[in-house]
Amino acid sequence: MNKISSLCGVFAALVLALPLVVVAPGMAEAAQAPAAKKKAEQPAPGSSANVNVYEKQPPVTDKELLDFLELLPQFRAWAKGNNEEAHPIMRNNKADFLYSPNAAAWVQAHNWNPVRFFCVMGRMAAALSIVEEGNDMSGARSKDMPEVSEGELALARRHLGTMLKAGGDVPPINK
Repeated sequence: MNKISSLCGVFAALVLALPLVVVAPGMAEAAQAPAAKKKAEQPAPGSSANVNVYEKQPPVTDKELLDFLELLPQFRAWAKGNNEEAHPIMRNNKADFLYSPNAAAWVQAHNWNPVRFFCVMGRMAAALSIVEEGNDMSGARSKDMPEVSEGELALARRHLGTMLKAGGDVPPINK
């Protein structure tokens, strides 16, 4: 079990090791997603300063997680190669996720809504952190960690091996 816990921590660190870049105003709303990704409610134009990637987002689905994990190694390689940064933050006393306009454009070009992509990234990293801590959702969490549903936690457990593999294909971005 300790080996699995350490691997969860490694994956969470790899996913979250993308350094920080601020979202340009209007970028998240400008992203047009295919119909499958549009189910997450989109922010109103001109409101990106107040947009939180986790607000009004439905729980992560099995198919969505598998699609995300398929793209994650490519995103990480692109981010490292382009010196891009993205990671969870606190904004207005709530967990949120910052990413650059270039990262949003890359994700959009790969048929994902950027807000949804980074929501999935943040929630699944949080779910792995919870699994690493012994599955206790009532324990103290980092303030930049989003809420995770029981279903999302179950997804993390069910796809643990795939998540660890997808997060470990590319070394963390170091500055």
